[in-house]
Amino acid sequence: MTQDVAAIQKVLGGDVRAYAALVNKYQSMVFVLVRGVCRSAEDAQEVTQDVFLKVYQQLHTYKGNASFRTWLYRIAYNTAISSIRKTQSLERRSEAYAQDVLHTTDRAEEETDDPRVAQQDKLRSLLETLPPQDRMLIELYYYKELKMDDVATICGLTQSNAKVRIFRIRQKLQEAMTAKEAVTAEEDITAT
Repeated sequence: MTQDVAAIQKVLGGDVRAYAALVNKYQSMVFVLVRGVCRSAEDAQEVTQDVFLKVYQQLHTYKGNASFRTWLYRIAYNTAISSIRKTQSLERRSEAYAQDVLHTTDRAEEETDDPRVAQQDKLRSLLETLPPQDRMLIELYYYKELKMDDVATICGLTQSNAKVRIFRIRQKLQEAMTAKEAVTAEEDITAT
């Protein structure tokens, strides 16, 4: 029996301290995950609180088929996506961030001479233009370094569907990066 399962059994038995220990253990991980989808730290903090409220309310439904972390991330994923859907339509968010990215990537290029840092800044800016579900897939797989089956479970996809979606998202990001570099090169030529 893992520590998490033992803690869950204590919580279900009424031990509030065991729940506080679970929250302390996972709160920063959930916040970072949710922050990848939410635009502000305040929104991410609010969603994180909602996640742990839902976890407490639904803890009795945890079956142990997946790790507790995977189950928790699934709740965090659903809560973050629901929060975004409530506040704005996904289309308006994507358009606003696409405009933002053009300015952000231009500033990132101006602020650093290190091409690797500029490349990472461009990629981070392009990630911001993705729909939240796609951004979450990339965050979980590449930044959180979760296994593909965990990513699929968290996002409610089959493993093969998750692989295909990640592949397509990477293609889309590569095309956008190439297009951005072409525009930047063209601007440099016309500026001289």
